[in-house]
Amino acid sequence: MSDWRRIESKFEYPVVVKGKFYDAHIAYDRDQVSIFFNKIAAKWGLPIVIQEFVRGTEVNVVALGDGKGNTIGAVPMRKTYITDKGKGWGGITLQDQTMMDLTQKIISQTQWRGGMELELIRTSKNELYMIEINPRLPAWVYLAVAAGQNLPEALVLLALGKELKPFSEYQVGKMFIRYSYDMICDMKEFEEFSTRGEV
Repeated sequence: MSDWRRIESKFEYPVVVKGKFYDAHIAYDRDQVSIFFNKIAAKWGLPIVIQEFVRGTEVNVVALGDGKGNTIGAVPMRKTYITDKGKGWGGITLQDQTMMDLTQKIISQTQWRGGMELELIRTSKNELYMIEINPRLPAWVYLAVAAGQNLPEALVLLALGKELKPFSEYQVGKMFIRYSYDMICDMKEFEEFSTRGEV
């Protein structure tokens, strides 16, 4: 019997079953929790996070802290296209002071040094729920660059010990849409590249 059954009375369905490193599934009953729990545990190990499922719009913030409590830059966005794994396939920058205040508070109180991504849900009642904090710049960081905050460059300069002036603005309404590209090649060329690392 899984340990989660001891706390089942503390939550209402649906819930989100999450791995410690990756993977999340929405479970609508105890059988689904059990299936997802075992599947994730087999792949990623324990512990498993079980949390309330909050309906709403997914919003994120990419940010950079200087390690002294100062926010070097931060750009909030709303996911417009989401993959089956919950990853942003498209998004648009937002003007959202509440998200910016939350980001600055987290960076200030933790003395965060480096990049971070805040994952949030905004409900229909305009409430913000923190889903997770990722201690790195996300794959969609180029949206911040396109909006006027080159956070990867600032991170490198921070690592080199340079003094940085915080970004003061970014463009609202900047969008990104990810796309995939099929490469076609001859099997022999692929074999050479796979075995020798060159063509």
